[in-house]
Amino acid sequence: MRPRWDWGGAARWFGAEFLVVVTGVLVALAVGAWWQGRQDAVSEQAYLRQLAADLRETERAATEADAFLRPVDRAGSLLWLAFYETDAPPRDSLLAWAERAMWTSTVRPVVGTAEALVATGDLALIRDDSLRTAVTAYLERTRGRLYDHEQFDQAWAAAERRMRRHVDPTESALRLYDAATLGGYLAQMGVPETDLSELNAPFPFDAGPFLRDPDALQDAFEMANAKRNLLTVRRAMAEDARALRRRVEAELAG
Repeated sequence: MRPRWDWGGAARWFGAEFLVVVTGVLVALAVGAWWQGRQDAVSEQAYLRQLAADLRETERAATEADAFLRPVDRAGSLLWLAFYETDAPPRDSLLAWAERAMWTSTVRPVVGTAEALVATGDLALIRDDSLRTAVTAYLERTRGRLYDHEQFDQAWAAAERRMRRHVDPTESALRLYDAATLGGYLAQMGVPETDLSELNAPFPFDAGPFLRDPDALQDAFEMANAKRNLLTVRRAMAEDARALRRRVEAELAG
């Protein structure tokens, strides 16, 4: 007599084995998802900390530039306004304002982390939808600010070059700085040591013709106007960075 196969028992055994396998797979997937989520959270925190550091650096650079350029921008404005005064300012004041107005400084926002987040797709690691949107919006605004900054800086540089046709800044430097300071500047530029007391301006500044020159007036205005626009852009960069930094730090604190 042939033995009968117990199909019911086999089915129960197979079902039990299948359940064990499926359960094992689900557990493995759950553990993998938990581990990946943990790693993503660690990466998110690292990105946010670095992003906050970049934003703080942008704020710091803009604040330092403001402090450095405040007397420079004021000198440019005083030079321009001198053309409208009934009583002309002293020659040495005009010369000093012109020399100081030719100084400048450039601010470059630190956007490496924000750009990396977008370029690599790691922006998805940031779980807060509104913060992700804020990061991309910040990048777009910053690119626009940089474009404006470049345009205004070029306008200032062109006006500054033209102003040098009216005023030799070396004459002012010889008056404003002591020999040791000026000698240090010249040494950094690779100029051989020389007796500065023997130097004379080849084209001494003449205040009267300068203040009656419409081209000089236009150049002074364009320098002052460009500096005002650069100041506006710098402060907007700092405010953009400050606003995003506060959101990032709030996310880190939460």
